[in-house]
Amino acid sequence: MNKNVKVRKIILKKKMSINLKRFSLACVVLLSTLIVFGLLIDKVIQRQNSQAKIPPVSDRPKITQSQAQSTSLSTSPSPSPLYSPVEPLPTTESKPTIRTYQSSQEQQLLTRLNDNSYDIMYNPNISFIPREDYKQVKSKISYTPNKETNRYNYDGELQSIVNDIVNYVRERNIYTEHLSISLINVNSHQCCNYAGHSDSTPRFSASIIKLFWMVYLYGLYQEGYVTEIPQKAVHKMIQDSDNESASLIVDKITGTQSGDKLSGDEFQKWYQKRLSLNKFFQKAGYDPINISQKLFPISYSDNHSPMGRDLQIRKNEVYPVPIRNYTTTRDVARLLLEIEQEKSISKQYSREMKTLLKRSLKKEDWQNKQFNAIEGFLGEGLQENTYFLSKMGWNSKTRNDAAIIGSPDGKHKYILVIFGDDPRFYQDKEIFPEISRRVYKQITKEKAI
Repeated sequence: MNKNVKVRKIILKKKMSINLKRFSLACVVLLSTLIVFGLLIDKVIQRQNSQAKIPPVSDRPKITQSQAQSTSLSTSPSPSPLYSPVEPLPTTESKPTIRTYQSSQEQQLLTRLNDNSYDIMYNPNISFIPREDYKQVKSKISYTPNKETNRYNYDGELQSIVNDIVNYVRERNIYTEHLSISLINVNSHQCCNYAGHSDSTPRFSASIIKLFWMVYLYGLYQEGYVTEIPQKAVHKMIQDSDNESASLIVDKITGTQSGDKLSGDEFQKWYQKRLSLNKFFQKAGYDPINISQKLFPISYSDNHSPMGRDLQIRKNEVYPVPIRNYTTTRDVARLLLEIEQEKSISKQYSREMKTLLKRSLKKEDWQNKQFNAIEGFLGEGLQENTYFLSKMGWNSKTRNDAAIIGSPDGKHKYILVIFGDDPRFYQDKEIFPEISRRVYKQITKEKAI
């Protein structure tokens, strides 16, 4: 009997010991969870405080948005900094606007084509490169378009066309806050009449970024900094939007290579060379802009997504939204205008770039191609003999296109740039062709096929 009592006591002690250990483990887990939660809260508070201390990027006058019939000019303080990674943003739709000015002097100040004189609209899906990252960046060359200063004249007729596009997108149940449009009438009496919708909102531009790499390459040619890259590679980058050719060109024009993760000074030197791509255009007023990152997948390196230093440049460990390439429809439209008017780099190189961008709209020339820049984009909605130069870009979350479009008789020519950064734009292959048909019809007063 005594023996049974002893056994029970031993079992009881073991059970108590096990329960005590379980209780201790539960306490440790709870305490660890509270510590981690506290650190996360502290980090969020610090980030918000640091954002509040960052000075504004510039003191440019603010152009207020209004309804299509209203006129206003405001000199409100500049918005909060461009590069705030977690800036809280309003999600309400912005209405299409026409902007007019109180005096011709103000109009000249605010509408110079090559001045960055517009408010930057914010996009919660974009993290910006911190300004301090550019302090040590040295660029061999700067973009200085050979130009007589063009001026945008905001035009009510063009704005009506843009408004129609916005309404059409809304009818297709796509939120227009994910839409940016720039429309330029190249043949207007005083070049150039302009209209837009969210045209200063930076968005992921996908392969349209290759347009900027092409211009940078020709800038290096002009200054004699690089020997000519095989034209076949440049052609594949622009005509076929080939990421492999684009990757090799980015390596060549920046003096960098993809590879394993770098540390300390090695990464900073590599990073600054890549940022020189941005600085080249920033000096000409292209801002905000980031064209420093390669596009994936890249077949020759078997990289389906960024790795090593190509992943480091996105700063995933710093920002909740990784830094990616971005630009605005306004700046893409401006670059196309400079190329079309043969003011980009030089007349000769502008003509070469136009040749690279030119596309045939004949169905037999594009229907059976593995890479197709016409079907589902702006070219599909136009007559086969239309003058058409373009660079498109897409992924599973976006559909973008940028085109110079002219009527066969040469009487009408315009630039249309559209960014749609929502999966519904990617899924809807009819939306861009229909938009293009409508714009062509309204500008030329003719029926588009």
